[in-house]
Amino acid sequence: MKIDLAVLELTCSRLCHDLISPIGAVNNGLELLEDEQDPELVAEARALAARSARRASILLQAYRCALGNAGNQASFGFGEAIKLARDFLDGGRVTLSGVPAMSPGDLPAGWSKLLLVGIILLSETLPRGGDLALSIEGEGEAARFTITAEGAQIVFADDHKSLLTGDSGTAALDARNVLAYLTGLLATRLRMRIDIAQNGGGRLAFRIH
Repeated sequence: MKIDLAVLELTCSRLCHDLISPIGAVNNGLELLEDEQDPELVAEARALAARSARRASILLQAYRCALGNAGNQASFGFGEAIKLARDFLDGGRVTLSGVPAMSPGDLPAGWSKLLLVGIILLSETLPRGGDLALSIEGEGEAARFTITAEGAQIVFADDHKSLLTGDSGTAALDARNVLAYLTGLLATRLRMRIDIAQNGGGRLAFRIH
């Protein structure tokens, strides 16, 4: 097994970066509870701690499957990936639409993990909010999907494109783009490729097939 220590370090940096804010907010809420006597402020502190703890839990569950081995298991299916994706987006300015009522059948292990990572990655291209539209074709080994991001503004760096499509020779990895690199690796492992289409400044699509 070949292990790239730099990629491991950058992935951990990415995880810690996303977790530090909600965990810090939990700590702030608990500190307020220790000293505050005003009932309204106590209620606000409790609500802050509860919201932040829930957010930290959601991030851990999503990243456990998106970045960890849990997402590689055959038991990690389409429905769970969509639930985690919706929880991940909950409370933000990005929505997920187009999810089919019936899950595609006989999906290979790792397919749903790739879907979850793709949704997380594309959600980050919509800093001002927007919609992610999902479409799925086929079943089993032939299943493929497209995620389309639409919003007032799309932010998509050139190095993300090269990392996603496997042309990573000139891209310098960092905590900002390591998720794009991992998404490309996941697609390669499933013998799939990622086609990227951008239409102006408000639409971006990943077709993974």
